Amino acid sequence: MATTAVRSERFPDLGDEVLFPRLSDAKLAWLAEHGERRTVQPGEVLYEHGARDAPFYVIENGLVEFVDRKPGKDVYIAQADSRTFIGDIAVFTGEPTISACVAVEATDVIVFDRAALRDMVARWPEMGELVFRTLLARREWHEAEGHGVMRLIAPRGSRRAFEVRDLLERNLLPVRWYDIDTDAESAALLDWLDIPRSETPVLVHATEVMRNPSAAQVARSLALRAEVDGERFDLVVLGAGPAGLASAVYAGSEGLRTFVAEAWAPGGQAGTSTRIENYLGFPTGISGTALTRKATLQARRFDAVLSSFHRAVELADGTEGLVRVDLDDGQHVLARSLVMATGARWRELQAEGIDRFRGAGVYHAAMPTDVERCRDEDVIVVGGGNSAGQAATQLASRARSVRVVVRGKALKSTMSHYLIDRIERSSNIEVSTETELVAVHGSATVESASLRDRGDGGVEQVACTAVFVMIGADPCTEAAAGMLAVDPGGYLLCGSGAADCDSHLCWPLTDREPHLLETVRPGVFAAGDVRSGASNRVAGAVGDGAMVVRFVQEVLAG
Repeated sequence: MATTAVRSERFPDLGDEVLFPRLSDAKLAWLAEHGERRTVQPGEVLYEHGARDAPFYVIENGLVEFVDRKPGKDVYIAQADSRTFIGDIAVFTGEPTISACVAVEATDVIVFDRAALRDMVARWPEMGELVFRTLLARREWHEAEGHGVMRLIAPRGSRRAFEVRDLLERNLLPVRWYDIDTDAESAALLDWLDIPRSETPVLVHATEVMRNPSAAQVARSLALRAEVDGERFDLVVLGAGPAGLASAVYAGSEGLRTFVAEAWAPGGQAGTSTRIENYLGFPTGISGTALTRKATLQARRFDAVLSSFHRAVELADGTEGLVRVDLDDGQHVLARSLVMATGARWRELQAEGIDRFRGAGVYHAAMPTDVERCRDEDVIVVGGGNSAGQAATQLASRARSVRVVVRGKALKSTMSHYLIDRIERSSNIEVSTETELVAVHGSATVESASLRDRGDGGVEQVACTAVFVMIGADPCTEAAAGMLAVDPGGYLLCGSGAADCDSHLCWPLTDREPHLLETVRPGVFAAGDVRSGASNRVAGAVGDGAMVVRFVQEVLAG
């Protein structure tokens, strides 16, 4: 099929110092001394859309254009000229680039591959800060303009599309879901590609088209999983929530070779938060997505290996005192030390119809796209904790009405005061206490729910298009079964709890006590929500992750 070229009507201004900072003579001279100088010819591709190994370029003289590749169409979206730099944040993260870069004229460039760029950033922090800030700003510009964003085409009620979208969004890969029933352009694209509706969802990434892909197929196509079979690490971290990412950042900064295996996507439950308002250093709050993006970039900057959609299935004693970690794709790694930062998973609500509508109206997180899809709709949030409060207030900005369903008598014992105050000030949020959701109803998607008064037993059926379930969580400790001891709630025992454990899984050493966050297995630690006595706050999890690295160093030096 022929490819047509289209020029965007909204090129960014080359004088924009945020997107195209100008480099001084001194900076250019230093970069030229430490990079590889070369000349690219008109029409030469510097890096392709979807590339995973794109270099970083400094333009000394010349002009280049950025191109959003689409099936049958190249959209020219921006230009860059002399005395600035080009590249994609993917040069740090290893994810696919979201546009191509092509030389318009003969252009003199200074080239840095990934290793050289990381070395440059480490040696020159001021320049590194400018590079990070600029590449993040460009990624935000791409996403805001809709350039390079993956297109997911499916009916609104598609559970498989929901799973794919959740995987991509949570892994910080830009994607937009287009409802085939309401978006004429997407329907026309499927006709042009000769793809029947029965083969949706369809995922379009640059010029690649995936028909009815599973989350596993998408993860494999985008290489979300790292290839690490048989490798040995100073530290293996299981889980990439706030605790796991903090462990990776601090371990990497101390020179420890670190591998992070995450079962689904970085960020944990905090990554789904629309806004965290009580986290130190962010007076106006920060979204879970933004915090996760910054933390993953920071971890990768210190050479931590992050692997998503990669679940640990079993821990076992390896040779030389190492811990063997078996992963769900058949790979395994060996760890000199290990941090369990697997967090907790949302509890499932026991109500009629819940399983049928999971991903088609029943959700466990209010991601930005979920909030937007609830515009002018009636929705229900089940739960009385901070996550439920954050979801309710964010949904209220778009939804016609939000009903918060709580089993208890009041929110004040389970939710932070600032969220309660915000809920009380919202005219379109209603709180139903001493109430439980007992059923959801609908055809293809949720259309209504039944609520039961726990006092008189009366049942009310209310119209709604989405139910967000946030009723607490259970620890994720399956991989450690048979190796690590837990408390009655299933949380990992650490420190004095591990020392005092009198089960068959007990602390084996007589020459020292376990460290504060160390489990019954020497060299294996727990951080964040998975450990007994955790604070269940983002800041507490980050504190655990930072603290545990000091204990890891002591054990490794031991």
